[in-house]
Amino acid sequence: MKNVRLRVLTARLVPSLVVVFVATGCQPTVQVRGDVTSPGAGFAQAPPPTALVPTKPRPSAVRGRAMFERICFACHGNEGMGDGPAAASLTAPHKDPMVDFFAMLGMRLTGEKLPSRPANFHNVIAMRLNAPFALFETIKLGRPHTAMPAFGDKPAYGANRGSPSLKDHEIWDVLFYAWSFSTTPQIIALAKDIYTTRAIDLDERAAKAYGRKSATCADCHGSEGNGRGGALSAQMAGRVWGWAQGVGPGVFTDYNLLAQHRPAELFQRIADGHGLMPSYRSTLKEDEMWALVDLVRTFMYDWAPARGQR
Repeated sequence: MKNVRLRVLTARLVPSLVVVFVATGCQPTVQVRGDVTSPGAGFAQAPPPTALVPTKPRPSAVRGRAMFERICFACHGNEGMGDGPAAASLTAPHKDPMVDFFAMLGMRLTGEKLPSRPANFHNVIAMRLNAPFALFETIKLGRPHTAMPAFGDKPAYGANRGSPSLKDHEIWDVLFYAWSFSTTPQIIALAKDIYTTRAIDLDERAAKAYGRKSATCADCHGSEGNGRGGALSAQMAGRVWGWAQGVGPGVFTDYNLLAQHRPAELFQRIADGHGLMPSYRSTLKEDEMWALVDLVRTFMYDWAPARGQR
């Protein structure tokens, strides 16, 4: 019985193997020698990513102030306290999927109009939990189901359209002026002093890596925050690939990266360290570290004191 099964199996396999060998023999040969060409040759290369924050023109709180006081003061107030002349009467638009669905059937639903309170830009806790790009999207797209309208071309669903329509670089100007309410000239001055002149004792790991016992922030990050020109900037560029290219963590002129980080995240990195960045939790006070966070933001735009600040 076993022999019969074996003969049947062999009869079925042999023709299949013959076909495989014939097909293999008919395949074209592969030329393994010759010039090596780039895998991307002949193909269009992907364009570089679009910059989130424009560098030309560089965002300016000075330009932003004029625009803020023209189109934002009615709700937020000239000093950004959320107490503008229209603030008390603002309500959220009654727009949601259920309302729109019944509207298509010819039925209009009405409900109580809920009050909507404008943001207070002096609320440092709220500002520290928001990344600049998140605020950019709020201004451009609006905030659904609140009175905050969209100043871009296409409002988000559930948001009203604002007037006038703003271009992206104008939104960044207004955004950074609004951000300037959450700090003061005194805080920025304190941070500049720490950043450029105060040498901080490094921990054992950092001291061994840098070959010195102390360093200022500017020694690594550079006086302009671009990772260049400091006493240790060249050494950092030799250790960190991105630093040499002018991009990545610690290069404060990498606007695309910095715009996506919340101030609270930057504070955490100063306090606990990150990569070659030592921890400053035991050498700086909490308000000094927050001051440095505010200063780091000013490398992204032309800072100026907000209205009411000296």
